[in-house]
Amino acid sequence: MTSKNSPSKDALSETTSQAIEGARSELVEVSLDIHAHPELNYEEQHAAALLSGTLEKHGFQVERGVGGVETAFTATLPGGGGYGPTVAILAEYDALPDIGHGCGHNLIAMAAIGAGLGLQANLDKLPGKIMVIGTPAEEGGGGKIRMLDGGVFKGVDAVLSSHPSSNRTVIPTDIPLGESWSLAMVGYRYIFHGKAAHAAAVPHEGINALNGVIHLFSGIDSLRQHLREDTRIHGVITDGGRAPNVVPEYAAANFMLRCRDRDYLSDVIVGQVLAAAEGAAAMTGCRLEVQDYYPFYENVRPNAVIAELLLINAGMSGLKLDEPFPGRQGSAASTDFGNVSQALPSYELRYAVSEQPVPSHSREMTETATTGFALDAAINVAKTMTLTACDLLLDPSLLTAAKSDFDKRGQA
Repeated sequence: MTSKNSPSKDALSETTSQAIEGARSELVEVSLDIHAHPELNYEEQHAAALLSGTLEKHGFQVERGVGGVETAFTATLPGGGGYGPTVAILAEYDALPDIGHGCGHNLIAMAAIGAGLGLQANLDKLPGKIMVIGTPAEEGGGGKIRMLDGGVFKGVDAVLSSHPSSNRTVIPTDIPLGESWSLAMVGYRYIFHGKAAHAAAVPHEGINALNGVIHLFSGIDSLRQHLREDTRIHGVITDGGRAPNVVPEYAAANFMLRCRDRDYLSDVIVGQVLAAAEGAAAMTGCRLEVQDYYPFYENVRPNAVIAELLLINAGMSGLKLDEPFPGRQGSAASTDFGNVSQALPSYELRYAVSEQPVPSHSREMTETATTGFALDAAINVAKTMTLTACDLLLDPSLLTAAKSDFDKRGQA
């Protein structure tokens, strides 16, 4: 329970709103700057410097290159109310090849910085510690996984984050214990080594590596009927020969393998696809080489307690909410936020950035991520995360309940 001396929610909301609205122009400038300088995973030098420098300018204690990741950072402030828990807000800021910020990570970064400033404005009333953690390489690089392994999240009690989500803002609170809110994912590069030869004069002296890749695609297509319906397997041919009159001696394809059940993914799907690749190599006489391509992204574990807090605080922050659709909630994509959610109580607030549907990972989303609608939404998300972090810091029973919910879902 909160103490008698704890500030009222209205007082917290007023202070939060004043601080974030006061920084609105700076936050928008940060978001647009990141958007104008898209950087691929682990190359986010500009964004990391901009974000960490902004927080440092506002008095945060900044450490760069944390967890052995050059473009990662932590920005920390101790609360003014004595010993207590640590709540972290996550920023993402890497972009996609060719289309830039087609996943709106510039908005995620903006909301995290805004929440940090909102918490700072309430700092004298808060026990414990607040952190903004800069997490690079979400788009396939698994930055959060490396940071977890590097001990960056050690001592953190709860994590909040956000993510653009088309035209709907949904915060479900009635979440079945066994429900997963994303697809677990892992990626491999399948390389076929053959033998070059003149494709017309002496084709029988060659071993066609491209045929190996083609048979792999055919084998995977044959598998689909016999795998669970939540399985997703998709890939691209990256190498397939250079000239049609030369038997390709080297061909390769990169694949992502996904499923809501991380055990089914690791124990069944990975082995089935490997068997298809081995069969393709045997059929063509190629030598198969398999390389790790994407790290293992865990499925997202939701948290009903944090969801309930976010739902209440969204109403106070001006964030317009939509009713959840019937059935399973969450996303059919994959994220390294899932790895964080499997390690400690966490919640990623997904929110509308458009009045009309807009697909993620598209040029349309890249354009949407700079609109007034999207920027206003990110401001309100920052307020919502600030108030939720205040709740968790001020009321030990809420954090205990969030941890209990986390433990139950881990056992389900």
